[in-house]
Amino acid sequence: MNSVRQWFQPFQSNAILIYCLQICIVLSGATLGLYFLGLHKLIVPVTLGAIATVLTDFDDRLSIRLRNLAYVCILFFSVSSILDFLHPYKFLFILYLSLSSACFILMGALGQRYAAISFGTILLSIYTMFGLGEYAQWYFQPSCFVLGALWYGLTAILFYLIKPTLAVQDNLSRCFDQIADLLNAKAQLFDPDNQDNVEVLLYGLSIQNSAVVQSLNSTKSSLLTRLKASRANSSTIYWLNLYFLAQDIHEQASSNYLHYEQLHQNFSRTDLIFRIQKNIRLQALACHELAQCILRNDIYQPSAKASLALSHLHSSMQDWVRDNPHNIEVKNLQLILNNLDSVHERFLHLSELQNRQQQRYQQHIDNLNLYDDDIHGWHDLWLKLKQHLTPQSALFRHAVRIAFVFAVGYSISLLPFAQNGYWILLTSLFVCQMRYFATKSRLKMRTLGTILGVMLGVPILYFVPSIEGQLLLTVIFGVSFFYLSAKKYAMATLMATLMVLLIFNLKGAGYAIILPRIADTLLGCLIAWFAVSFIWPDWDFRNISATIKKSANATLNYFDAVVQQYQHGHDNSIAYRRARRAAHNAQTELASMISSLSTEPNPNPELIHYAFRYLVYSHSQLSYISALGSHREKVQDAQVLDLMLWCKNTLMHALLHQRTLPELEIQQKLLEIQNLNTEAQLSSRLQLVLKQISLLLETLPELLHLQAELLRQDIQ
Repeated sequence: MNSVRQWFQPFQSNAILIYCLQICIVLSGATLGLYFLGLHKLIVPVTLGAIATVLTDFDDRLSIRLRNLAYVCILFFSVSSILDFLHPYKFLFILYLSLSSACFILMGALGQRYAAISFGTILLSIYTMFGLGEYAQWYFQPSCFVLGALWYGLTAILFYLIKPTLAVQDNLSRCFDQIADLLNAKAQLFDPDNQDNVEVLLYGLSIQNSAVVQSLNSTKSSLLTRLKASRANSSTIYWLNLYFLAQDIHEQASSNYLHYEQLHQNFSRTDLIFRIQKNIRLQALACHELAQCILRNDIYQPSAKASLALSHLHSSMQDWVRDNPHNIEVKNLQLILNNLDSVHERFLHLSELQNRQQQRYQQHIDNLNLYDDDIHGWHDLWLKLKQHLTPQSALFRHAVRIAFVFAVGYSISLLPFAQNGYWILLTSLFVCQMRYFATKSRLKMRTLGTILGVMLGVPILYFVPSIEGQLLLTVIFGVSFFYLSAKKYAMATLMATLMVLLIFNLKGAGYAIILPRIADTLLGCLIAWFAVSFIWPDWDFRNISATIKKSANATLNYFDAVVQQYQHGHDNSIAYRRARRAAHNAQTELASMISSLSTEPNPNPELIHYAFRYLVYSHSQLSYISALGSHREKVQDAQVLDLMLWCKNTLMHALLHQRTLPELEIQQKLLEIQNLNTEAQLSSRLQLVLKQISLLLETLPELLHLQAELLRQDIQ
């Protein structure tokens, strides 16, 4: 019995497999189930309603899931009915379809939950056009859509009740996997042969850091919805503590204590950086193992190999310091060693965190103060919407583009040659993304997937003539589509094309839509490309100066929160965590903007060069501050505190207020730090503070130079 349970364990803890099983049950019931019940007429609309509802699904607690399902059913019935009534009036139909779709897109400003519901409703609007004029009663198709929504919604709730923490565990597991990838990216910087590509590696590190931040945000959302319930149980408290652990490890993993170019110059012939690299990779492996333990609900066991490797690094460091007593550069490596010790200590004491999960809820009340950005009242709702009612908002521009592509796409569908013109709208909806880069990449994948799907669809229709066989393949292709949609979009499009060809074959139109499907896909891609290229294109609204200022402001607010803790003592308050999260989110936004520069039409090579280097230096400054944050403790030394405050004010005046950089004064402060470092009684903690201040000041002139060049290039 135990062996059987162990065999099933990986499947029970695999969120993707469980999701695929859920989709399989939903599609099987909507196709094969209705077929064997003799309800053939319901198969197509019920299946389409279920598919649209899948895309509205959002992880939440039970009460919100039920409420969301009610919203979806009301919206599906209302939108489908309105389109059915307006169908004879083409101008009103186009007007309603375009404006309502734009309004639904703007609903995304209220949060991810509302964005998901809105997208599913827009998709349902297009699915409605599949069956307009085919049914005697106006309410038949809307009712079938609602039936499909209820079928998926109730199935999703059943799966949620069976394992309500699966989404939290999956997000937490993915979070630690992303941190492991960040550590592996950082380990590459400790290769002694990397002398000429340090900036390239640092750029890759900043991109991976963005992935970690996004994963942390997803985990926070999953936790918040559980913590808003009437009470938090012991499991929720445990996941919350693991989330805080992930935040702390991320802060330490993103810390930087030195110039990596100097590292290779001074230590490339020693075993120190090899051992540091090995220990970083072992900690990455520990993060991967913890991720698996989270999924399986296993107790994490620290690795003896990691402890031994760290012990050997300590011995090697001691030997090197003994043989080179006058070389002060090793202090930089000692700071890294202290960081490795800190992370290793957290893994060693992880079992204590696991054993404390049964403690009382009240003992954790302070930790429940996660920053909540959900809607709180009508005033908050209006404020969230108001900030997006301007062309400066990417969401507003996307809403206008969707309105345009729907108006143009449906107008073309009225022409005689566009028999199945609603495919144009379907293609445009999936291809037209908020950003130009995302749209451009989907254009190729959508076209490739559709053509391959049609080429494979013809022999499938020929060699599988039975209805039962085609329905079975519909289920298989449908499950494959949802599995691949977030991984390989071209393959997902191929599966969707095959699924829809088989569904339409139930109406006797399988072969009839093959060529129109290709033509409509190309037309939909062309309209989407035109919209993102000529309707308020991204490069007219990228506003590099505002993004830079926002990132710098968030980083300096984080620095200010760190300095306060050095003044008043360590705490993990919501104000500190909020400042840290805002700094990393702003850095992620900056990385996204800079990464998109090379995808624009007629890219400016000089602008891209300065932008990529600016991102490296900006991320380095954030890393220096993260290092201070990961070791924050109250400092009694007035001279060191004065240096921290002066450094913070200098960065603020130079980066935010564009005041002249006091280069002479900076050199004097760096000399003062150098003199302090020679004092024998200086503690390692104060050495760390002084080192990070010197790194911030040393990189500031180049950061300001890159910022000035970047803004000059953007203005040109």
